[in-house]
Amino acid sequence: MKTHIRSGFWVLIALLVCLSLSVYSVSAVTGRPKNVQVALRAKWSGTPILLEAGELLSKEWKDLFWEFIEVWLHNANEEIDSYTAKGCLKKIVKYGQSLLPETLASVFEFSLTLRSASPRLVLYRQLAEESLSSFPLTDDINSNIITGEVSESNENIESKKTKPLPVGLNLQSPGGKCCWVDTGGALFLDVTELQLWLRSPNESAGDMFQQPELFDFDHVHFDSSIAGPVAILYGALGMDCFREFHVTLVEAAKEVHYLTLRDILSCITLTIMIRIK
Repeated sequence: MKTHIRSGFWVLIALLVCLSLSVYSVSAVTGRPKNVQVALRAKWSGTPILLEAGELLSKEWKDLFWEFIEVWLHNANEEIDSYTAKGCLKKIVKYGQSLLPETLASVFEFSLTLRSASPRLVLYRQLAEESLSSFPLTDDINSNIITGEVSESNENIESKKTKPLPVGLNLQSPGGKCCWVDTGGALFLDVTELQLWLRSPNESAGDMFQQPELFDFDHVHFDSSIAGPVAILYGALGMDCFREFHVTLVEAAKEVHYLTLRDILSCITLTIMIRIK
Protein backbone atom coordinates (compact mmCIF):
# COMPACT_ATOMS: atom_id res chain seq x y z
CA MET A 1 0.00 0.00 0.00
CA LYS A 2 2.80 2.41 0.95
CA THR A 3 4.57 1.53 -2.30
CA HIS A 4 1.52 2.54 -4.37
CA ILE A 5 1.16 5.82 -2.47
CA ARG A 6 4.86 6.61 -2.89
CA SER A 7 4.81 5.87 -6.65
CA GLY A 8 1.66 7.96 -7.09
CA PHE A 9 3.34 10.82 -5.27
CA TRP A 10 6.33 10.76 -7.63
CA VAL A 11 4.04 10.64 -10.68
CA LEU A 12 2.26 13.75 -9.38
CA ILE A 13 5.59 15.52 -8.87
CA ALA A 14 6.65 14.64 -12.42
CA LEU A 15 3.39 16.03 -13.84
CA LEU A 16 3.79 19.27 -11.91
CA VAL A 17 7.35 19.70 -13.19
CA CYS A 18 6.25 19.11 -16.81
CA LEU A 19 3.39 21.57 -16.42
CA SER A 20 5.71 24.21 -14.98
CA LEU A 21 8.14 23.81 -17.87
CA SER A 22 5.29 24.12 -20.39
CA VAL A 23 3.99 27.33 -18.79
CA TYR A 24 7.51 28.78 -18.73
CA SER A 25 8.03 27.89 -22.39
CA VAL A 26 4.74 29.50 -23.46
CA SER A 27 5.41 32.68 -21.46
CA ALA A 28 8.91 32.89 -22.94
CA VAL A 29 7.53 32.67 -26.47
CA THR A 30 4.72 35.18 -25.90
CA GLY A 31 7.12 37.53 -24.16
CA ARG A 32 9.31 37.93 -27.23
CA PRO A 33 8.64 41.02 -29.38
CA LYS A 34 7.14 40.14 -32.75
CA ASN A 35 7.80 41.94 -36.01
CA VAL A 36 4.74 42.25 -38.22
CA GLN A 37 5.18 42.77 -41.94
CA VAL A 38 2.20 43.73 -44.07
CA ALA A 39 2.18 43.73 -47.88
CA LEU A 40 -0.66 45.30 -49.85
CA ARG A 41 -1.32 44.13 -53.39
CA ALA A 42 -3.44 46.02 -55.91
CA LYS A 43 -4.32 45.62 -59.57
CA TRP A 44 -2.54 48.87 -60.45
CA SER A 45 1.00 50.18 -60.17
CA GLY A 46 2.01 52.22 -57.16
CA THR A 47 0.81 55.82 -57.04
CA PRO A 48 2.96 58.78 -55.91
CA ILE A 49 3.02 59.41 -52.15
CA LEU A 50 3.18 63.16 -52.86
CA LEU A 51 -0.19 63.10 -54.61
CA GLU A 52 -1.66 60.73 -52.03
CA ALA A 53 -0.64 63.19 -49.29
CA GLY A 54 -2.73 65.96 -50.86
CA GLU A 55 -5.75 63.67 -51.13
CA LEU A 56 -5.32 62.54 -47.54
CA LEU A 57 -5.20 66.11 -46.26
CA SER A 58 -8.34 67.02 -48.21
CA LYS A 59 -10.27 64.36 -46.31
CA GLU A 60 -9.58 66.30 -43.11
CA TRP A 61 -10.44 69.69 -44.63
CA LYS A 62 -10.88 70.45 -48.34
CA ASP A 63 -8.77 73.63 -48.39
CA LEU A 64 -5.77 71.77 -46.94
CA PHE A 65 -5.37 70.23 -50.38
CA TRP A 66 -4.65 73.62 -51.93
CA GLU A 67 -2.57 74.80 -48.99
CA PHE A 68 -0.36 71.74 -49.31
CA ILE A 69 0.24 72.53 -53.00
CA GLU A 70 1.23 76.12 -52.19
CA VAL A 71 3.56 75.05 -49.37
CA TRP A 72 5.22 72.47 -51.62
CA LEU A 73 5.70 74.91 -54.52
CA HIS A 74 6.99 77.64 -52.19
CA ASN A 75 9.66 75.30 -50.81
CA ALA A 76 10.43 73.47 -54.06
CA ASN A 77 14.09 74.54 -54.06
CA GLU A 78 14.76 73.43 -50.50
CA GLU A 79 17.62 70.91 -50.30
CA ILE A 80 16.44 67.70 -48.70
CA ASP A 81 18.84 64.78 -48.42
CA SER A 82 19.98 65.07 -52.04
CA TYR A 83 16.51 64.16 -53.35
CA THR A 84 16.60 60.60 -52.07
CA ALA A 85 13.34 58.67 -51.69
CA LYS A 86 13.72 58.81 -47.91
CA GLY A 87 14.40 62.53 -48.03
CA CYS A 88 11.41 63.17 -50.27
CA LEU A 89 9.11 61.25 -47.91
CA LYS A 90 10.51 63.22 -44.98
CA LYS A 91 9.69 66.45 -46.81
CA ILE A 92 6.15 65.30 -47.63
CA VAL A 93 5.49 64.35 -44.00
CA LYS A 94 7.02 67.60 -42.73
CA TYR A 95 4.83 69.85 -44.88
CA GLY A 96 1.74 67.74 -44.35
CA GLN A 97 2.15 67.80 -40.57
CA SER A 98 2.69 71.58 -40.62
CA LEU A 99 -0.90 72.03 -41.82
CA LEU A 100 -2.51 69.77 -39.22
CA PRO A 101 -3.28 70.15 -35.50
CA GLU A 102 -0.86 68.29 -33.23
CA THR A 103 -3.28 65.43 -32.54
CA LEU A 104 -3.56 64.63 -36.26
CA ALA A 105 0.00 65.51 -37.23
CA SER A 106 1.32 62.71 -35.03
CA VAL A 107 -0.50 60.05 -37.08
CA PHE A 108 -0.12 61.62 -40.55
CA GLU A 109 2.92 59.56 -41.54
CA PHE A 110 1.23 56.34 -40.42
CA SER A 111 -1.89 57.27 -42.38
CA LEU A 112 0.23 57.68 -45.51
CA THR A 113 1.54 54.12 -45.16
CA LEU A 114 -2.03 52.80 -45.42
CA ARG A 115 -2.17 54.10 -49.04
CA SER A 116 -5.91 54.74 -48.73
CA ALA A 117 -5.82 57.54 -51.35
CA SER A 118 -4.32 55.35 -54.07
CA PRO A 119 -7.66 54.15 -55.54
CA ARG A 120 -8.80 57.75 -56.03
CA LEU A 121 -5.63 58.56 -57.97
CA VAL A 122 -6.35 55.62 -60.25
CA LEU A 123 -9.87 57.00 -60.80
CA TYR A 124 -8.44 60.40 -61.70
CA ARG A 125 -6.10 58.71 -64.14
CA GLN A 126 -9.06 57.13 -65.91
CA LEU A 127 -10.69 60.56 -66.19
CA ALA A 128 -7.48 61.90 -67.73
CA GLU A 129 -7.51 59.05 -70.23
CA GLU A 130 -11.07 60.00 -71.18
CA SER A 131 -9.96 63.60 -71.59
CA LEU A 132 -7.30 62.60 -74.13
CA SER A 133 -9.63 60.21 -75.93
CA SER A 134 -12.14 63.03 -76.48
CA PHE A 135 -9.84 64.75 -78.99
CA PRO A 136 -8.24 63.56 -82.26
CA LEU A 137 -4.69 62.24 -82.10
CA THR A 138 -3.22 65.39 -83.64
CA ASP A 139 0.34 64.10 -83.47
CA ASP A 140 -0.46 61.14 -85.71
CA ILE A 141 -2.51 63.24 -88.12
CA ASN A 142 0.10 66.04 -88.44
CA SER A 143 2.88 63.49 -88.85
CA ASN A 144 1.06 61.87 -91.75
CA ILE A 145 0.56 65.23 -93.46
CA ILE A 146 4.22 66.25 -93.07
CA THR A 147 5.57 62.96 -94.38
CA GLY A 148 3.11 62.81 -97.25
CA GLU A 149 1.49 59.65 -95.98
CA VAL A 150 -2.23 59.14 -96.33
CA SER A 151 -4.11 60.06 -93.17
CA GLU A 152 -5.77 57.30 -91.24
CA SER A 153 -9.50 56.85 -91.65
CA ASN A 154 -11.81 58.26 -89.02
CA GLU A 155 -12.66 54.71 -88.05
CA ASN A 156 -9.02 53.87 -87.27
CA ILE A 157 -8.52 57.11 -85.36
CA GLU A 158 -11.65 56.48 -83.32
CA SER A 159 -10.38 52.98 -82.56
CA LYS A 160 -7.13 54.44 -81.21
CA LYS A 161 -8.99 57.04 -79.17
CA THR A 162 -11.24 54.58 -77.42
CA LYS A 163 -8.75 51.77 -76.86
CA PRO A 164 -8.29 51.42 -73.07
CA LEU A 165 -4.84 52.23 -71.73
CA PRO A 166 -3.40 49.50 -69.48
CA VAL A 167 -3.44 50.52 -65.82
CA GLY A 168 0.05 51.46 -64.70
CA LEU A 169 1.18 52.75 -68.11
CA ASN A 170 1.89 56.48 -68.23
CA LEU A 171 -0.52 58.67 -70.16
CA GLN A 172 0.87 60.80 -72.95
CA SER A 173 -0.88 63.76 -74.53
CA PRO A 174 -0.30 64.93 -78.13
CA GLY A 175 3.24 66.26 -78.48
CA GLY A 176 4.39 64.22 -75.51
CA LYS A 177 3.27 66.95 -73.10
CA CYS A 178 2.89 65.99 -69.44
CA CYS A 179 0.33 68.73 -68.68
CA TRP A 180 -2.71 69.92 -70.60
CA VAL A 181 -5.95 71.85 -70.08
CA ASP A 182 -9.31 70.45 -71.15
CA THR A 183 -12.19 72.92 -71.55
CA GLY A 184 -14.59 70.40 -73.04
CA GLY A 185 -14.36 72.01 -76.46
CA ALA A 186 -10.58 72.30 -76.75
CA LEU A 187 -7.32 70.88 -75.44
CA PHE A 188 -4.55 73.35 -74.52
CA LEU A 189 -1.01 71.95 -74.35
CA ASP A 190 0.74 75.28 -73.82
CA VAL A 191 0.37 77.95 -71.14
CA THR A 192 0.42 80.71 -73.76
CA GLU A 193 -2.59 79.15 -75.51
CA LEU A 194 -4.39 78.92 -72.18
CA GLN A 195 -3.70 82.59 -71.41
CA LEU A 196 -5.20 83.60 -74.76
CA TRP A 197 -8.30 81.56 -73.98
CA LEU A 198 -8.59 83.11 -70.51
CA ARG A 199 -8.80 86.60 -72.02
CA SER A 200 -12.19 85.80 -73.55
CA PRO A 201 -13.29 82.35 -72.39
CA ASN A 202 -17.00 83.05 -72.86
CA GLU A 203 -16.53 83.85 -76.56
CA SER A 204 -14.87 80.48 -77.19
CA ALA A 205 -16.84 78.49 -74.64
CA GLY A 206 -19.26 77.24 -77.29
CA ASP A 207 -22.07 74.90 -76.46
CA MET A 208 -22.57 74.44 -72.71
CA PHE A 209 -23.14 70.75 -73.39
CA GLN A 210 -19.41 70.54 -74.16
CA GLN A 211 -18.52 71.45 -70.59
CA PRO A 212 -16.46 68.78 -68.78
CA GLU A 213 -18.39 66.68 -66.31
CA LEU A 214 -17.81 67.51 -62.64
CA PHE A 215 -17.95 65.14 -59.67
CA ASP A 216 -18.56 65.39 -55.93
CA PHE A 217 -14.97 64.37 -55.20
CA ASP A 218 -13.48 67.21 -57.27
CA HIS A 219 -11.42 69.79 -55.35
CA VAL A 220 -12.80 73.34 -55.32
CA HIS A 221 -10.38 76.25 -55.06
CA PHE A 222 -11.28 78.62 -52.24
CA ASP A 223 -10.96 81.74 -54.48
CA SER A 224 -13.37 80.37 -57.07
CA SER A 225 -16.50 82.08 -58.31
CA ILE A 226 -19.52 79.96 -59.22
CA ALA A 227 -20.65 80.35 -62.84
CA GLY A 228 -18.85 80.21 -66.16
CA PRO A 229 -16.91 77.91 -68.49
CA VAL A 230 -14.81 75.16 -66.93
CA ALA A 231 -11.15 74.38 -67.59
CA ILE A 232 -9.46 71.26 -66.26
CA LEU A 233 -5.70 71.09 -65.87
CA TYR A 234 -4.11 67.67 -66.02
CA GLY A 235 -0.60 67.55 -64.60
CA ALA A 236 1.14 66.66 -61.36
CA LEU A 237 2.52 68.50 -58.37
CA GLY A 238 6.31 68.33 -58.59
CA MET A 239 6.49 68.90 -62.35
CA ASP A 240 7.60 72.17 -63.95
CA CYS A 241 4.65 72.28 -66.34
CA PHE A 242 2.25 71.88 -63.43
CA ARG A 243 3.71 74.94 -61.70
CA GLU A 244 3.25 77.06 -64.83
CA PHE A 245 -0.35 76.02 -65.40
CA HIS A 246 -1.23 76.16 -61.71
CA VAL A 247 0.08 79.72 -61.25
CA THR A 248 -1.85 80.85 -64.34
CA LEU A 249 -5.09 79.27 -63.12
CA VAL A 250 -4.73 80.58 -59.56
CA GLU A 251 -4.39 84.10 -60.93
CA ALA A 252 -7.45 83.52 -63.11
CA ALA A 253 -9.40 82.05 -60.19
CA LYS A 254 -9.93 85.53 -58.74
CA GLU A 255 -12.03 86.26 -61.82
CA VAL A 256 -13.05 82.74 -62.79
CA HIS A 257 -14.09 79.52 -61.11
CA TYR A 258 -10.93 77.55 -60.36
CA LEU A 259 -13.01 74.55 -59.56
CA THR A 260 -11.21 71.28 -59.22
CA LEU A 261 -7.97 69.47 -59.17
CA ARG A 262 -7.69 65.72 -59.72
CA ASP A 263 -4.41 63.95 -58.98
CA ILE A 264 -3.16 61.16 -61.19
CA LEU A 265 -0.25 59.74 -63.09
CA SER A 266 0.39 60.83 -66.65
CA CYS A 267 3.81 61.90 -66.42
CA ILE A 268 1.35 61.96 -63.56
CA THR A 269 -1.93 63.82 -63.64
CA LEU A 270 -3.48 66.44 -61.55
CA THR A 271 -6.56 68.25 -62.68
CA ILE A 272 -7.72 71.68 -61.90
CA MET A 273 -10.95 73.28 -62.95
CA ILE A 274 -11.90 76.89 -63.38
CA ARG A 275 -15.26 78.52 -63.95
CA ILE A 276 -15.31 81.93 -65.55
CA LYS A 277 -17.70 84.58 -64.30
